[in-house]
Amino acid sequence: MSAAEILLLLGRAAVASSVAMGLVLLLRRPLRRGFGAASAYAAWLGVPASLVAVLAPLAGFSLQPHWIGGLGGLPTVAAVEAASFSAFNPATFVLVIWIAGVGAMVVRFAIQQCRFHRALGHLQERADGTRQASAAQGLPAAMGLLRPRIVVPLDFDQRYSDEQRELMRAHESTHIRRGDLQVNAFAVGLRCLFWFNPLVHVAAVHFRHDQELACDQRVIARYPQSRRAYGEAMLKTQLAGQPVPLGCHWGYSHPLKERIEMLKQPVVGLPRWIAGTVAASALTLAMGVGAWAAQPAGSPVISDTRPGGRMPPPRYPADAAKQGIGGKVVLVLQLDAQGKVSGVEVESSQPAGVFDQAAIDAARNWTLNPAMKDGKPVAGKVRVPVTFEADPPAPPAIPEAPRAT
Repeated sequence: MSAAEILLLLGRAAVASSVAMGLVLLLRRPLRRGFGAASAYAAWLGVPASLVAVLAPLAGFSLQPHWIGGLGGLPTVAAVEAASFSAFNPATFVLVIWIAGVGAMVVRFAIQQCRFHRALGHLQERADGTRQASAAQGLPAAMGLLRPRIVVPLDFDQRYSDEQRELMRAHESTHIRRGDLQVNAFAVGLRCLFWFNPLVHVAAVHFRHDQELACDQRVIARYPQSRRAYGEAMLKTQLAGQPVPLGCHWGYSHPLKERIEMLKQPVVGLPRWIAGTVAASALTLAMGVGAWAAQPAGSPVISDTRPGGRMPPPRYPADAAKQGIGGKVVLVLQLDAQGKVSGVEVESSQPAGVFDQAAIDAARNWTLNPAMKDGKPVAGKVRVPVTFEADPPAPPAIPEAPRAT
């Protein structure tokens, strides 16, 4: 896949995910008021659904065969023109910048994670199965992707009552049981991939907020008589200065007022929960189908594939030439509006893997006549078969007749 193709796919994914995140940001509060916090949190599933939809192929998309002649009967050793690449490739330059940005975001989150871990100090195993840190800020917390564990603050037993400790352990256990740690890791991955999109970072803050509210709702549903103790535990918690990217922790700048207000709401009953699940599922499905249907139906197919510039023939592989092997490679070329090849894919090859690279290397230097739309050249795709035929073996030498002596 060429740099231009990677950037095109990245751009489509960024647009689809941005639309999905924008819809969730608009609908999260109405969903929460109507069906509960869990429904608002579930609506965020529309973001990965839109990304998956962008990668799904469009139904019925196909390339019509258009054949290019003059490539059969290649000699055993073919002269190959020197490739004339531009000294500056904008797509490659942008791709390098994007990769650098991804690396910078990975380093940033790794530093945040390491700082949070170092701030915990020594972890000591407790009788209740949790681990006790040497610090208090941002705790309790659920941490660990493969082996999740609950970390409680140093003064856990002194700061909180027995009831409050049970509620807080239930809160973090709910995060672990519902897979929120893995979901947060996925969210961090999206922030790294789409670091250039400010909406991703804004949405991540609200996503974590909805995650905490949904967890609060589930805990209160299990302990409906402990609302007051739950709210008091929130007020006693020391907020962390930095979030933990790969984890969930009780105290990091979550709007306490909104969380405490939610404690006053009645427990979500079964009919309301079913309605919220249906609403969130319908929204997720709509985002996925919408992103899939919004994809372009494919680049225009080129109807005139006569060489519009130069088409140096492929170099015949030396091993195949020695063995007298012939074959055929069918390429799918992505052409820009100037007819230059911007992407090459092997659709089929016989025998497999023998002539693929030779055909690809040659095709990258080809120039064809682009398709025309409304009198203007446009980008498109074309299928090109490349036939390799080895030179026929030389006829056996005719022995000379013996001379009479």
